[in-house]
Amino acid sequence: MTELEIWVEKQKIHELCARYTLTLDRHDIEGWADCFTEEAVFGFGDVALRGRDKIAAYGQVHKELGSRHLNTSLLFEIDSSGQRATGQSTTVVTFTTRQGYKLAFLGRYDDEVLKVDGRWLFSRRWVVADPLPEDPEFDLLGADPELAPLAQRLLDAYQRLGDLA
Repeated sequence: MTELEIWVEKQKIHELCARYTLTLDRHDIEGWADCFTEEAVFGFGDVALRGRDKIAAYGQVHKELGSRHLNTSLLFEIDSSGQRATGQSTTVVTFTTRQGYKLAFLGRYDDEVLKVDGRWLFSRRWVVADPLPEDPEFDLLGADPELAPLAQRLLDAYQRLGDLA
């Protein structure tokens, strides 16, 4: 691939990442699930959702929450075939509450994407939470009493729909 071709493909992957956040935050769960391959794995911690159907079912929980996802620092490398890429990005998630907008999550996505019928799709997307530096085992998702029930709904959906990784 030429440098220009690589740049164009990376731009398409960045657009996939944008489509992921925009569809999820606009509650277009079908559009969000379409960002994944049929056999994709979407994980957090030690639990993995396997397949687009389970990923879509998990996305339905977001329709009940006022969340917003922000992705930045996207860095992807495309392999020599031009059909597979790996990368990472930083993610910030906020929840809308009666007390205003609250920061709910900071972390990153570890991604594997495949080109399927000319479209880049996530084949594996793993969410990695930033830990508390002085106490990595501390439950940051449950630390804010107002946000804990919202975060718990997402964690419960992961447990209900997922498998141990």
